[in-house]
Amino acid sequence: MKLSKDVESLLLDASKPGSFVPDEYDVGLADIMVDWRTAESADIGILGIPFDTAVSGRRGCRFGPESVRNALVFSDVYEPGIDVDLSTGFSVADFGNVDVLYTEVLGTHERVEKITTELFGLGLTPVIIGGDHSLAYPDIKGLMNNVDGKVGVINIDGHLDVRHSHHGEVSSGTPFRRLLEDTATPLDPANFVEFGINTWLNSKYYRDYCRDMGIRVIPAREIHLGGILPAIEEAIEIASKGTDAIFLSFDIDAIDLAHIPGTNAPNAGGLSSFQALEAVWRMGQHPKCRGMDIVEIAPSLDAANVSSIMGAALIMQFMGATRRRLENAV
Repeated sequence: MKLSKDVESLLLDASKPGSFVPDEYDVGLADIMVDWRTAESADIGILGIPFDTAVSGRRGCRFGPESVRNALVFSDVYEPGIDVDLSTGFSVADFGNVDVLYTEVLGTHERVEKITTELFGLGLTPVIIGGDHSLAYPDIKGLMNNVDGKVGVINIDGHLDVRHSHHGEVSSGTPFRRLLEDTATPLDPANFVEFGINTWLNSKYYRDYCRDMGIRVIPAREIHLGGILPAIEEAIEIASKGTDAIFLSFDIDAIDLAHIPGTNAPNAGGLSSFQALEAVWRMGQHPKCRGMDIVEIAPSLDAANVSSIMGAALIMQFMGATRRRLENAV
């Protein structure tokens, strides 16, 4: 695979996931993931963005990409519950990390958009590890730059992230308002879903904004009481209606703090780990799904590295869903 010299210069090498206890009958992710410069093609492309300058609360998720990569050491490439095997006929390329500008939010976003635009242009499915949630804006813009029609977005999150700003600045709370109000290629609110929004983490002002815009908000409480499957089906229907592609943005704080302590804004009453995995499995299989980011894993705030391990599990689940999507397309 080839990238432009400008984009290649914005990528830094990252540590490769290690192998766990050797077993000749086990295949780990490290066994199938290769450096992008040596790959002719790939089904999945991994990209890290070690950046948390736009976080409005507790910081630490700039170390998320490295921590999640290390947590992938536990990942074999077969999952018996869904009966998907990635050991053959499936390729994963590691594009390393973005060389971010730690003192420039918008400058970093420009770099990320340039990189993701080329990654989507390669025809692979990117899995982007943040970093803070402000990065959803350039991640999704990269997909939009490769699609003639509309892009649907499902935001799995404890927060709405449709703020005007924080003291006039772009932040981790602003990415989806920026997309909705973008002058060039705005996100259609009719194809945007807020999934898992929860507890005392959001203001009525921004909830009213979503209602006025026609954005479907599916709170965590509705999911717990009504069931995960109907919620997933509705989210997919909304994001796919009249669109050419779907992007899944997963803020780890959508998951209950009992499972995920290592994040910027822990969420009591959020999704269970099973609900999160099932959502990624079913959404990632949709024929229009073209990428995912997973953000706001902060290892310095974690306990026993469980949040990074959960992030790695979500990535593996998305890879399994991508494998199934590609098989169904044949």
